[in-house]
Amino acid sequence: MKYLAIIPLLFAVPAWGQDVENGWIIGSADIRLNEVFVEGIYDSQKNQQDIAGTIDIIDRESLEAISLVHPAEALNRVAGINIHRGSGQEHLTAIRSPVLTGGAGAGSFLYLEDGVPLRAAGFANVNGLFEAGTEFANKVEAFKGPGPAFYGSNAVHGLINVQSESVDEINSMKLMGSDDGLISAQAAISQGNIRASVSLVSDNGFREDSGFDQQKFQLKYQNYFGPWSIDWLSSFNNLNQETAGFIQGDDVYLDDDIRFTNPNPEAFRDGKSYRTQARFERDIEGGKTLALTPYARRAELRFLRHFVPGQALEKNGHSSVGLQSAYYDDSFNIGADVEYTKGFLYEFQENPSRFSFVQGLHYDYEVESFVGAVYAQKDFKFAENLTLDVGARAEYTDYTYDNKASDGRSGRFIRVADRSDNFLTVTPKASLRYYLDDGNMVYARAARGSRAPQVTDLYSVQLNQVAGEADVETLDSLEAGFKGRVGIFNTELAAFTMWKDNFFFRNANGFNVVNGKTRHSGVELSFTGDITDWLSISGDGTLAKHTYDFTETVGSAANNITAGDRVDTAPDSLVHMRATVTPSEGVEAEIEWRHVGSYFTNPGNTAKYPGHDIFVLRGRYDVTDAVTLFGRVDNLFDRRYADRADFAFGNERYFPGRPRTLFFGLSSEF
Repeated sequence: MKYLAIIPLLFAVPAWGQDVENGWIIGSADIRLNEVFVEGIYDSQKNQQDIAGTIDIIDRESLEAISLVHPAEALNRVAGINIHRGSGQEHLTAIRSPVLTGGAGAGSFLYLEDGVPLRAAGFANVNGLFEAGTEFANKVEAFKGPGPAFYGSNAVHGLINVQSESVDEINSMKLMGSDDGLISAQAAISQGNIRASVSLVSDNGFREDSGFDQQKFQLKYQNYFGPWSIDWLSSFNNLNQETAGFIQGDDVYLDDDIRFTNPNPEAFRDGKSYRTQARFERDIEGGKTLALTPYARRAELRFLRHFVPGQALEKNGHSSVGLQSAYYDDSFNIGADVEYTKGFLYEFQENPSRFSFVQGLHYDYEVESFVGAVYAQKDFKFAENLTLDVGARAEYTDYTYDNKASDGRSGRFIRVADRSDNFLTVTPKASLRYYLDDGNMVYARAARGSRAPQVTDLYSVQLNQVAGEADVETLDSLEAGFKGRVGIFNTELAAFTMWKDNFFFRNANGFNVVNGKTRHSGVELSFTGDITDWLSISGDGTLAKHTYDFTETVGSAANNITAGDRVDTAPDSLVHMRATVTPSEGVEAEIEWRHVGSYFTNPGNTAKYPGHDIFVLRGRYDVTDAVTLFGRVDNLFDRRYADRADFAFGNERYFPGRPRTLFFGLSSEF
């Protein structure tokens, strides 16, 4: 009942709703900048150069060429993004950041499908992308740095939006296999105003006792009811994964006798998610638009915490209902969002006690959450070639925590008494763009991103932490960039610097740090160009420096944090280069080079992963206008490398990278 007084205030200002059909970001490396338009986030067609920020898209054609098995295979082609693939569909993300884990990894990046978050604020999943329909997406979009005013919780380091296809897309089918046991089948059928899409994947895994089975289904409906258009999407995802754990020891990812083994054959991850959302939109007098987007979701997850001593079983889940509304035109957006969620977490360790990871119940609690936000954004045109864009968002988060177990301590785990916590965040944004005489654009952007603590930050309390001590995390960003054409190349260049306060994370000893500070600075470059009528090259590169801005002494040189030290799992350099050859119509081949620079694996900067260089070869042949054969070879030169390297509990540990693997298949449109 205490929320009822807040709801009318939120609806007093009609909210902007993200565009479902057209997405919210467009910017293709394969199309000249002056031919690329954006919709959705600005709710009107704009040239990509009209956006003061760094935006990337992986369009449908590129997704088809990649034939992805995991979202990282596509997103790691974007400058500034570095996704570490774990076992099966697991992953950890970096967007202008180190690769983040735990609540920091879950809460620092916003994952969406058709503009609606995949998970509720406060209940995010560090592996959240496995719930998105990337297999049959029309495009995957990325916004780097703090999100626009239209997005709040988790839009700290960046956003990733997976956009579904419209109902009028052509029917399609794809079959794919690999030489190490992967089999997948995908199909999408449109009939009138309805489109149904399904994906079935089974992978044996390249390590012992590993692999996964995953099923995804989407149903989309588009139509008109009087003055209203409706765009309705429902999705289902089911994952059953046999997880391969870290291999441990100095450089063991180089050892053929170890890198294919699985020290944790008992580990698993089972997850289900259900989502439904509908966007209702109508035109209003004066060129304005009103839109309403109600949605509901349910997520469930069971997994073994194989990556920590004790290996407890965790079960969690949540159910949500929410509403995005919209009122906008070409020059302004004002709005509000509301969301109610009820979730739970249960953690129990059957194994004998190990260190402070004790046998028995760790946590059993429920949390009710209410999130409400208002925001506004406005463009001011000072001259024909100079525009200022300002905006701000205020967001209120309220958690009501109910402990279902006895209060008190069990080993390192503290079960706190029932309590309520609330947070208010305000995130201003401002950008300036200036058009040069040749049509190129330079811009500057200042933005703040923030998030209330994740539920696990607050209530999965451990030693050296006080209940409710975790505070709002904030990240302030300054960015300047160039978008335009340099010679034969379409080019984007961006430089950024960011300061993060109240960084909540778990240190190398597994204990929570509630008031960390970090700094992040870097330069990103993306380009594409046609060298001849049959050869094109494109590339994305990042040079960045991520450092701790505080000092913490925990007793060992490997784990001590000193201001100025590099943040672990944060390489200085990331490079992706591609050369594409089209010798004749219907024939294409591409070679891709993926470079990951060296990085420290512990906070004390005493252990280091040397980085790696991987090559991928792809090709396709159009047998007919409707049938295409395709194939690719991952890790062409069979390099021994690690998808993820870190240092924890006194050990170097790794997720070894996949050896040379052939993928092949057939796709058809009809």
